[in-house]
Amino acid sequence: MIPGSETGRLGRLKLWIAGLTLVPALIILAAGNNHFALGYFTGGMLILLNLLGTERSVKVFMGGEGLGRILAILFYTGKLALAAAVVGIILIKKLASPVALMLGLSTLLAALIFDFFIFPIDKVDQRSVNGS
Repeated sequence: MIPGSETGRLGRLKLWIAGLTLVPALIILAAGNNHFALGYFTGGMLILLNLLGTERSVKVFMGGEGLGRILAILFYTGKLALAAAVVGIILIKKLASPVALMLGLSTLLAALIFDFFIFPIDKVDQRSVNGS
């Protein structure tokens, strides 16, 4: 991907995940199943926030030295621990449907499938490889 460009696959994945989270969650909510909608929405948002956090961690890690890299690794590890804690609390306190939570967590996979079928070759990534 071209540095600073959000038009490549990663940028589209963020949009896919947001859409594949919000639209079904709103439909489920409109159908009256709040417990399921909350689980699906929470799972999808966890995936989106984790993707954003991972992207930031990688940028800091690749651009930093010494302490900056260590802090990036600590942030990344803390982000994963926080996500696991959120999932654990939701499951232990039975705040949302576990099935819906797992379906929401699968939005990254669904986003990848949609994007690869619609954009089999990422034109932006291809230009950066060829130097055009």
